[in-house]
Amino acid sequence: MRFSFLSLYADAVATFFNRGILHRAIDAGVISLSAIQWRNYASPPHFSVDDAPFSNKKGMLLRYDVLHKALSDAPSDAVFVMPDPKGPPFNHQHAQRLCQHSHVFFISPAYEGVDARIHDAFPIQQYSLGDFIIPNGDSACMIMAEAIARYIPGVVGNGDCIEDDSILSGLLECPQFTAPRRVDQFDVPEVLLSGHHHHIQTWKMMQSLRQTLFCRPDLLNRFSFDKTLVKMIDQIIMEEAA
Repeated sequence: MRFSFLSLYADAVATFFNRGILHRAIDAGVISLSAIQWRNYASPPHFSVDDAPFSNKKGMLLRYDVLHKALSDAPSDAVFVMPDPKGPPFNHQHAQRLCQHSHVFFISPAYEGVDARIHDAFPIQQYSLGDFIIPNGDSACMIMAEAIARYIPGVVGNGDCIEDDSILSGLLECPQFTAPRRVDQFDVPEVLLSGHHHHIQTWKMMQSLRQTLFCRPDLLNRFSFDKTLVKMIDQIIMEEAA
C-alpha cells in the first residue's frame, strides 16, 4: 500500500508517521509513504499556490492550476481523497474500501479550501471528520491514513484486535483493567477474576450496552438486538431509575 500526501507542510506530515505500528510497517515495506509539497507545482519566482476567490475577497483559495499539475503528476493507480465537510462522515467502512486500493493520494486543503473546478477535472473522494474547523487538512488526512492502514495485512500484529474494537461491533467497548488488581482502593471487578466464561461475557455485554446507551445512544440504531439483549437494556434502565 502506498500513501501520498499533498500538503503545504510536507515535512511535518512525513514526521508524523515515524512512530508506532505505522513506522514499523514502513520499515518492513508493508507501507510506502511520500509527502509532496504543494509549492513544487507552483511557478517561480514566488511559488504562490493561492489566490483570492472571485466575488468574495475573504480568505484565500488554493489554485486550480497548481492542484491540476500535482494530480496530473500522480500515478495512474492513485485514488484521490480529500477531507471536506461536504463529504459523508468518514467511518471504518470507508477505511476498509480504501484499503483495497494500491495507492491512496491524500489532498490536504488549506486556507478557505480549493478551487471547486478541480472536482470536475478529477474524481476526488471527499470525507468529513466532524463538524469542526481546523487550520488545514493535514491532521484529517493523517487520521484517515491511520484508519486505512489498520486494515492492511501485517500492520496490526493481532488481527483480532481490528474487528474487536469499539464502534465496529455497533456497541462501545466495555471497561477493561490490568495489573495491579487493587490500586488506590479501586478493585478489578470480581467477575473478571472468576474464570467463569459465561458470567464474564454477560458482564462485558451489560457494560457495553450501558456505555453505549448513555454515551453514544445513536450507535444502537446500527445494532441488531435479540430478546436477551432487549432484556439487558430493560434491566440497565431499571437499575438507573432505581
